[in-house]
Amino acid sequence: MMLQTFVRTGKLLALAAACCSLAGCWDMVEVNQLAIVDLVGMDREPGNGKYSTYYQVINPPGIAVQKGAGIKAPVYTYKVEGFSTVELAGKTFDIIPRRPFYDHYQALMVTERFAKEGLREVLNFLEKRPDRRATIHLLVTDSPLPDMMKTYIPLERLPGRAEHSIIELQSKYSGQESKRSRVKDLIENMEGSMLTVLPIVSLSGSKPMPTTKRYEQIDANQGNFIMKGAAVFKHDRMIGRLEPSDLPWFYLLDGRIGMLNEPLIVNGERVDLQAPKPEVHRQLVIVSGKPVLKMDIYAQAQIYDNDQNVKLTEQNLAEIKAQFNGQVQKKASAFYEKTKRFGWDLLGIEAQMKRKPGKEWADIKKEEEIWKKTELQLAVHCTIRTIGTTIDPYKEKRG
Repeated sequence: MMLQTFVRTGKLLALAAACCSLAGCWDMVEVNQLAIVDLVGMDREPGNGKYSTYYQVINPPGIAVQKGAGIKAPVYTYKVEGFSTVELAGKTFDIIPRRPFYDHYQALMVTERFAKEGLREVLNFLEKRPDRRATIHLLVTDSPLPDMMKTYIPLERLPGRAEHSIIELQSKYSGQESKRSRVKDLIENMEGSMLTVLPIVSLSGSKPMPTTKRYEQIDANQGNFIMKGAAVFKHDRMIGRLEPSDLPWFYLLDGRIGMLNEPLIVNGERVDLQAPKPEVHRQLVIVSGKPVLKMDIYAQAQIYDNDQNVKLTEQNLAEIKAQFNGQVQKKASAFYEKTKRFGWDLLGIEAQMKRKPGKEWADIKKEEEIWKKTELQLAVHCTIRTIGTTIDPYKEKRG
């Protein structure tokens, strides 16, 4: 009996000693001690290099289900100015009464002039600070940054989360954006020849919406964030922009498009096709001593809308496929020629050439900017599947 008591006491002492050695939650920080950042905006004055940084901090009561009087602000925007990232980090404590928490912020928004000047210093800072997250989306705005950062937007009340969701949805359903628009995607191309394409976002309407009265208005277009094309970056610097109409063709040729939407005119009437995730096969070869980029696009399209006044026969389907193949080939090729005129190697041809072995490729690579002379040979292969409860469109009745 004494032995059992001694063993039991020894186990309890050992357990107590082990518990004392555990760190536990000694360094735990309560949520109400944190300033949870949702969106960061940055600008830099070209003359003196002074940074203006805006932090949108979440107000938890403002995003909770609200009852009773008034709508509370879902976010508060703080502005901090300084001449270096270290100075900015220190000055945040001058105005924000809680410890900034960056682990869950959704996006970094920079002005167009800052992007054209170069983002190298900021990117170096983000790389060295894991809590600043290189996986966030990096956006360029051509609207005044104070207006962007001091506007309440409808439906999704956290602007950073809204921008993240728009990019995710458009990359899947519209072909207008890509998920590869993060800080890390720009960093990966910093020291090579590959270009990076990042979204441009603007403020719709004539003025910002800085008060919560915005939520009492039905017009969601006014005072909202809208996507307006994309910025083209070489290394850390913006060198141009793509229009919204350019983006589906860029993402198609780059093999990253989630959905290709293409309207056609067949038999004088409109036919709309959707092709989810077309497959793109590409091969860079030499033909008669010149580089040729051969691309085959395989699209399984569905008829989204059909206004023809004819039956959907095999012959009619063949007409639709031929029209789709020819139109996609023409538009994509025209986009490729446009990028060459601007001097933008958006398809990474130069980088692909550098990886090519052999004497023939070595001779070709001696010529400066030889990628501009690369011919695109594009073929589109479409199959069509119908959807919905009807196959043939309803015919127009006359008389």
